Amino acid sequence: MARLLFAKTATRIPLLGKLGWWLEAGVLKLFWHWSSTFGGERAYEKGYRLFSRLGPRMKKHRHVLGNLQIAFPELSQEQRQALAIRVWGNLGGVLAEYPRLHKLVDTGPESHTDIRVSAASKPVVENRQPAVYVTPHLGNWEIAAAAVARLEIPITTIYSPQSNPLIDRMVQSIREALGLRFVAKENALRHLVTELRNGRSVGMLPDQRIDEGEPVPYFGVDAPTTTSPAWLAIKMNCPLIPVEIERMGQNRFRAVFHDPIDTRADIAHVRNRAIEVTRQVNACFEQWIRKHPEHWHCAKRRWPVEAYETQRPGQTEFRAGPDSSWTSCVRD
Repeated sequence: MARLLFAKTATRIPLLGKLGWWLEAGVLKLFWHWSSTFGGERAYEKGYRLFSRLGPRMKKHRHVLGNLQIAFPELSQEQRQALAIRVWGNLGGVLAEYPRLHKLVDTGPESHTDIRVSAASKPVVENRQPAVYVTPHLGNWEIAAAAVARLEIPITTIYSPQSNPLIDRMVQSIREALGLRFVAKENALRHLVTELRNGRSVGMLPDQRIDEGEPVPYFGVDAPTTTSPAWLAIKMNCPLIPVEIERMGQNRFRAVFHDPIDTRADIAHVRNRAIEVTRQVNACFEQWIRKHPEHWHCAKRRWPVEAYETQRPGQTEFRAGPDSSWTSCVRD
């Protein structure tokens, strides 16, 4: 919040920028302390209620509405507005769950996460075969890599360091407690190749906009998308497994390891082959999001600006703006 208030001045006065970092980190720390005073279900509920009120008042709300407009054109403006409020609510619930992430993926009869593995993926999981695991920002996406680690599969995930180094350390300390290894997004592919060669698996969230990515259909509209997960699976000859995180209720989840995506398509050119595999990944994500659109974290612009400008008359106006978010995790 403080970064938004002082963004322009901070570029001229570094000290003010650092003050913004401390204020922003302090707000997050207070929020986590507040949410930790409640039980698991009540923490999600409190975060949900808070952000369902705050979210629609933020500039990012236009991104949520714009994304929902493209993904669900059949909805009326009023229906999208109502859905957007629920999207913000789930984001608030996810943030409130951060201090308890380790409990959400604990093993044993009291576990809050039910893990299900398809018959085709079971040999990969049981033999701890190096694989590329992908998941979208859906449900509580932080649980995906943690579920892989809970199966005693060594995994390395990509992450984008936060622009606020104080918040970055706070978030990473929680994630690292789950037994995960992280690689920063910059020049990550080279490191991930090494990790796979060393017998570790890789976790990625490839559902957000990558400006230098390939135009791959997403909800029927071309979106710049990274083909890195597909490229890794093809080059390293390892399985590419989509992991779906379903929120089954407050404080309850289901992690579904679906069948590996076929990366052996009869396409000679590696680039075209990677694009085809990525198209299949996007199709999986679309299907899951359509089931639970209220659990989709879509507060960043996903499609090119032109896609939003082709809206039908009478629909909510969308104006593209700079993206910023500190609520991402195992991202490519």
